[in-house]
Amino acid sequence: MKTTQAEKVKQYNKLYPDYNITGIKKVNKDHLNSLDINGAKSLDDLYNSYSNAKYISYKEIIDTYKPEKIIGLEGNSMAYSITLIAENGDILWITRCNNYLVEKV
Repeated sequence: MKTTQAEKVKQYNKLYPDYNITGIKKVNKDHLNSLDINGAKSLDDLYNSYSNAKYISYKEIIDTYKPEKIIGLEGNSMAYSITLIAENGDILWITRCNNYLVEKV
């Protein structure tokens, strides 16, 4: 019997409850490579200046996932997302509203 995405997310969150994964995203390897090469690696790289709220959320992400590596940040004046390799070795894509476990395709 095939495991559904919801079941995978539930199992993952039992193993890593602080990660609060909301879904699983399939992401093209080329996109990840491009983000790794060209993407911003910090808020300072992404923005000339940023709000205290962005700084606090970024710090919380770093404290929660303790990334081995920041693959890249993307964003605009309203919000940003971060793709990283978490302390457990998994690739995660963290957005304002969702935390995704990334599967390379």
